[in-house]
Amino acid sequence: MMSHKDDTLGMTKHWFEKAVPNPQTKNFTTQLGVHFEEIAEMIAELTPENDEVGQAILDALTANKHLGELLKRQGGVHVLDKHRKNFLDAICDQIVTGTGTAHMLGMDPVGGLNEVNRGNFSKFDENGDPIFDENMKVIKGLNYVKPDLTPFV
Repeated sequence: MMSHKDDTLGMTKHWFEKAVPNPQTKNFTTQLGVHFEEIAEMIAELTPENDEVGQAILDALTANKHLGELLKRQGGVHVLDKHRKNFLDAICDQIVTGTGTAHMLGMDPVGGLNEVNRGNFSKFDENGDPIFDENMKVIKGLNYVKPDLTPFV
């Protein structure tokens, strides 16, 4: 049986377990804020083919950036126990649809995620510990090496 440290998504989860072994509410809202910021980064790379789509992209970009910043700075959301299953379903569906979207463009999302994992592990300090900013987001330390995604696009 493969351990979670031997598979790509498992390595991502392992990184979070090492970085934040006992997550608190602030860790959740910061991570959710970062998630929305990453969605905004993806949206920013889209090129619209007409004005209506262009306006929708601009609206979504603005909203996701703003929500991401609010969540990181002040939190203000939680997931009720009765909604946890639906929340996890939505997160899992995002992983599936993100993988499919990259595949439809001829990209290698598994190889890319492995490279991002490598880069994320390089964020830890010389003792293997994470470095956090004021919002409890893991930041890039002196040992950080940016992922090279070129072979995967």
